[in-house]
Amino acid sequence: MSVNVINITGDMTTGEVTTRWPSTKTVFTKHFGSGCFTCPAFGGEPISMACAMHSTDVNIFVGELIEAATKEEASKK
Repeated sequence: MSVNVINITGDMTTGEVTTRWPSTKTVFTKHFGSGCFTCPAFGGEPISMACAMHSTDVNIFVGELIEAATKEEASKK
């Protein structure tokens, strides 16, 4: 059984991540609130910029995104 390593970085856009792994939306909501998805910047904004705008530690945030995406991928198997 192979293990796929999920590679999410702060340079990726919010839209890239949520489109590929919809389960990551829960992480965005947890840290930024439910209005996150109606923000004009959402989709094209780098994760690092979103974290800076919300005073959120990008390393913790990306770690949680990877955890959510990994669980999503595992559930597909």
